[in-house]
Amino acid sequence: MQGKQVSEAALEAVLNRFLDDEHHLVFGFEKTPGGAGHRIFKGIVEGLSLFNPSFDVNGALYLRRLFAKGPKMVLLLRPCEIRAYNELTKLTQVERESIIAVSVDCFGAVSSKNKPGDLPVDGRELKDYFESSKDMRQACKTCSERRGVVGDAGIRIDEAGNLWACSYTPRGEALVEMIEGPTAEIPKKLLIENPATERFQTDMEQFSKDFEACIMCKNCRDMCPVCYCIDCVFNGDEYLPKGDALLNKVFRTGSMGMPPGKEVFHLIRMFHVSQVCVGCGSCEEACPQSIPLTRYFKGVSERLQALFSYQSGRSFDEEIPYLTFKEDELHDAED
Repeated sequence: MQGKQVSEAALEAVLNRFLDDEHHLVFGFEKTPGGAGHRIFKGIVEGLSLFNPSFDVNGALYLRRLFAKGPKMVLLLRPCEIRAYNELTKLTQVERESIIAVSVDCFGAVSSKNKPGDLPVDGRELKDYFESSKDMRQACKTCSERRGVVGDAGIRIDEAGNLWACSYTPRGEALVEMIEGPTAEIPKKLLIENPATERFQTDMEQFSKDFEACIMCKNCRDMCPVCYCIDCVFNGDEYLPKGDALLNKVFRTGSMGMPPGKEVFHLIRMFHVSQVCVGCGSCEEACPQSIPLTRYFKGVSERLQALFSYQSGRSFDEEIPYLTFKEDELHDAED
């Protein structure tokens, strides 16, 4: 694969030239005293961090909730965040025409719930840290795509720690061309390769035990980047009755555990996001009860996607299976 070797300083210079237009923005990570965090850069990029060793929110959530059409924007985020963005474009939740999405090789992250103090933000140091630490989140340990190979362009890291910018679409190519220097062959040995991962446990007896702790706060729904419905069925009385509807159900059916509808809520949500889930673990990160949501949502999603030979967020052009119909598409499906 062809690309351009680039330093962080040179990349900042390119982004600052992009920001010369007052209607342009950059959305990525900023270095902080304890590591890094999401930031929207306007006018000038200072303190840019390509890596964020702590996971709190999938950045695609902000794209869906906060950003309107109009400003042109460069995204410089983790592969799971760019993959979620890719899915949201297919679901017409985000305007692709105004965005250049750049995925960066990811070494994994620790949970923001139990962040162990100051963390490195340099690529080589992060690799060494996670090789000697057991702090990595479960979602990152089992990630199926840590490489910066999704979106319009990517930032790859070779064994020597050098950064390489490569393009995957015409708009990504236009951004990479702004980097000074010749195009060259990217080294074959890179720091980030996808690890072999085992299938998740989806035992339904264990499911009931794990979800007993659910308090129905719905944080998992609200923080999921691809759970996008504005009018959620769980905001009404049909699945989660309240008030007179709840009392009538109690009188009709007998005594009831509280809060009601926990398993129904999670099973329907699992079905709803199963073909677009990117396995980022935002749901588990948002759960105040520390329920192992990744085990179930990512487990079910990856099995279902495999039936259709689909991987969420892999490509802009690959259609979400439930949005299309192909005769006999499950003829050879095995689980």
